[in-house]
Amino acid sequence: MMANKEVTWFILSAVVAAVHALSVNTPQKQVHVKKGDNITLPCTYESSVVTPAKGDIVAWMKMPEEAEFINRYLDDGGTWISDAYKGRVNFSSNTNNHDISIILSQVILNDNGTYECSVRLRDDPPLTHSTMELLVLVSPSKPDCKIIGTTEYGQNINLTCNSIEGFPKPEYSWQSYNPENKQRALVGTVMPGVLMLKNISIDNTGYYICLAKNSIGESSCNITVNVTPPSMNFALLGGVVGGLVAVVIIIAIVAYCCCCRNGKEKDYEMTETENGDHPPEVKIRGPAEEEIQDEEEEEEDRHHPVRPPISRVSPEV
Repeated sequence: MMANKEVTWFILSAVVAAVHALSVNTPQKQVHVKKGDNITLPCTYESSVVTPAKGDIVAWMKMPEEAEFINRYLDDGGTWISDAYKGRVNFSSNTNNHDISIILSQVILNDNGTYECSVRLRDDPPLTHSTMELLVLVSPSKPDCKIIGTTEYGQNINLTCNSIEGFPKPEYSWQSYNPENKQRALVGTVMPGVLMLKNISIDNTGYYICLAKNSIGESSCNITVNVTPPSMNFALLGGVVGGLVAVVIIIAIVAYCCCCRNGKEKDYEMTETENGDHPPEVKIRGPAEEEIQDEEEEEEDRHHPVRPPISRVSPEV
């Protein structure tokens, strides 16, 4: 008898719990919206509670930050909205009808993420919640096109293309045009957002268009490639010229020295040839004629000294 009473009590408790069980439901687990558009994030709840009690509240938060940005008290309708969402979010209908959906206006890229709606009723605990994902679709922004490398003959260069914004992730494609603006076959290695050109020549001169595209839209940019002859490094050129000048000067000095040496050797050989084996004649100069005359007079004076004249006395008459 006691066992039957316990079973009956268990069944009645289960029925009461089922009747009073709070449930929250998000019918769409993933919602897509284009950037700049408005979107409704749907959420409803079920409960046996007819009249809200004081403190009963519904709220939305963004995950994983768990940053609550809007809530409403069911008893008096008091609503709070965070500063980051003011003017962009509100409840879509009368929350007392168990519809706690919100409308998000002018969606931005940062709105991407997981959202949670929750309900807390004093007479139907505990707090219950449900989640959904919002995907903001963004058309590719205008790509930034660049040339990586030097556009000179024989060099390797990369043409890069990148859109800062774009969801789903953009796919990139390339087109090539010659200087006469006529499309031509694309030459090079294509990687995501990169066109690799190796050993470039005049044939690579022209225009290149990069197209960034996803399911929402597309955008493009273009690059002008002008292949030029290799440029000289002026510092290197100056060094080369200076080196050549120094070499020329050294060669000139060596050549001059060799010429001088050869000239001296030739003069010496000519002198030897003229003189043969005979020693050079040495002319002995005798005394001059005047010197001889003077010497003879001196010799005569030595042998015949000068005598004083003899005075003769004339006889007296």
